[in-house]
Amino acid sequence: MVKRNQLIKILVVASLLCGCSSTSAFHSETLVLKQTETESQTLEVTMETINEVWEVGEMPEMVYAEYEEGMGGISWIASYVDGKKATVSEDYVVTYDSEGNIISKTAVIGSRQETEAVAPKMQFGGSVSVGSEFYPTMVTYGIDCAGCYVSPEGTGGTSAGVQVGYHSVRQADGEMREGIKYGDYYIVAADPSIPLCSILTIYDHGFSGEGLTPGVPFQAIVLDRGGAIKGSILDLFKGSQGNTNISNDRSADTRVVIERVGGRSGSNACKY
Repeated sequence: MVKRNQLIKILVVASLLCGCSSTSAFHSETLVLKQTETESQTLEVTMETINEVWEVGEMPEMVYAEYEEGMGGISWIASYVDGKKATVSEDYVVTYDSEGNIISKTAVIGSRQETEAVAPKMQFGGSVSVGSEFYPTMVTYGIDCAGCYVSPEGTGGTSAGVQVGYHSVRQADGEMREGIKYGDYYIVAADPSIPLCSILTIYDHGFSGEGLTPGVPFQAIVLDRGGAIKGSILDLFKGSQGNTNISNDRSADTRVVIERVGGRSGSNACKY
């Protein structure tokens, strides 16, 4: 005599193999089986189709993707795009008893699907956002640059309203401090697409002097604009045009990462 659970499995598999019912037809159905008329016992069996997806392999290494015309965004800024591991998915017909226990689980023939891995990438044509990066042309300027205004007291102002001198910068607390830094940040002029008060980390640069060492990363704050400062050009403030304490190897392959976009609200928007 066939046992009850064996009988259930036989009926399920038989119906699948003969094509008497499609996989989807099993969804949320209940089968009632009678062992004998005299026993008057019934056993409820619920069947449903489920889909399972799992990842396989490793995440590919990150790549850089060039800007293509018409794709939008800023051509010289690269933003991060998530990657995906390869996946496998398959449908299964699952049979449960009346208490929710799994009696059988059978793969549906022909339902297996595979997707290829997609590498994460830094896509040029990105946005001005935290983590985005670009490769600038680095130049320097002083308050006495061509076209710049210097007051009789020997001071000038940045586009963000920060007063600077030949070798001094007014700080957020109002103090005029010796040097070329605003707080802990060097000052740069940048393209208008990068909001004032944004903070940048500058890698693989060629600057030397005034606390800078070639190749050692430093942070800068965008406090200024410039008529010739367009696109990926960054202009580092060095006090006066004649400041020979700082030099720049322009052959360096500099990389810049955006750490903060814009500043705080109110009168201290650029406060560090």
